[in-house]
Amino acid sequence: MNLKEIVLRINLYGTRNAFICAKGPKYVTAQDIILPPFMEIVDNTQHIASLTEPIDLCIGLQIERNRGYGIKMPKNFHDKSYPIDVVFMLVRNANHSIHCYGNDNEKHEILFLEIWTNGSLTPKEALPKAFWNLIDLSVPFLHAKEENLHLENNQNNVTLPFFSFS
Repeated sequence: MNLKEIVLRINLYGTRNAFICAKGPKYVTAQDIILPPFMEIVDNTQHIASLTEPIDLCIGLQIERNRGYGIKMPKNFHDKSYPIDVVFMLVRNANHSIHCYGNDNEKHEILFLEIWTNGSLTPKEALPKAFWNLIDLSVPFLHAKEENLHLENNQNNVTLPFFSFS
């Protein structure tokens, strides 16, 4: 089964149900997934399984939108479920470069950003999300009390207090 690599466009957070139903012999692809109306498969040709015998395949899926990496631990196999580790890495790669332009009297700089995504969102959609994530990560530093910062002998180094990112 090749379910980890299927990329979806989802506009809602939370867990949603979907299904795969196929009758063999058949080459099962992402196109065979029955999704709720607010979800879309990025690549319908993504291979899932090959059924070589005339059997019925019916799988219930629970799909969620999140961020980061999630390791799913099996609660018990008596409920016939099988958890799959997931990677919610929507941005595959990013580059930046700063270029100067103008004459001797007036110099300007321009920032170029290159963003590659997995297709579940566009680079234009990914950029504001990345900015909000950066702000969320920076908030603990913004609220640090200045008296908690200890300057070392080298004035360029600062020892920060422990912050919990939960």
